[in-house]
Amino acid sequence: MGSFRQINNPDFSPMLDEQLDIPMPMCGLPMAANEVLKGVDAYIVTHVHPDHIDMGPDGTCGGPLCHDTSLWVQNEGDAAVMKASGFTDVRLLSEQGTTVQGVKLTKIEGQHGTIEPCGPSCGVVLEAEGEPTVYLVGDTVWFDAVEQALRTYRPAVIVVNACAAYLKKNGRLIMNADDIELIRRVCPDAWIIASHMDTVAHAALTRYSLRLVLEAKGLDDVYIPDDGETYVFD
Repeated sequence: MGSFRQINNPDFSPMLDEQLDIPMPMCGLPMAANEVLKGVDAYIVTHVHPDHIDMGPDGTCGGPLCHDTSLWVQNEGDAAVMKASGFTDVRLLSEQGTTVQGVKLTKIEGQHGTIEPCGPSCGVVLEAEGEPTVYLVGDTVWFDAVEQALRTYRPAVIVVNACAAYLKKNGRLIMNADDIELIRRVCPDAWIIASHMDTVAHAALTRYSLRLVLEAKGLDDVYIPDDGETYVFD
């Protein structure tokens, strides 16, 4: 956004060759991690889960990342984890918003489970003069805070984690096609991007099945990028 380049949830774990009960990630990166990281000004980690940032066997996180680059997290608990992992510039996202290099980052509460949330999570709204407002919804299902954020910020670009991942104890962890339909009702003109697809074993929707359900709902304008695909919105 503008001259500020950030990476959201930088998980660079390689695809495993071993046959595990839950092999994640299920696909490799479309390019080398060092190529992705070139010129990055900041990392945003919406929550510390292993499908959002690399985790080592010793409990440290973010091994492939530059540990001097600013890293934004949702709360003091996640900040402590990242500091213990060697990051020297750990900052807290705020619901009041914080401006860095001309971009305002505003934390939006998430609800990471329909039955029992599997820990705190958040989304982030990014605003900059002359740029479309972006809402990274993060790992959450549809609930009041998401709707309020949509109505307050009226984002032009909405990135939705939408594979309907599910765990028995927690229920559905993130959004599905029904939630995307609710987003579209509130923001009829927004560009909606479905992310977090085809790489976690507890997903209930693939790119293919999500596209079929969305088309049946008349939502064939939702972007579902392939690995490595990029979009530019003006």
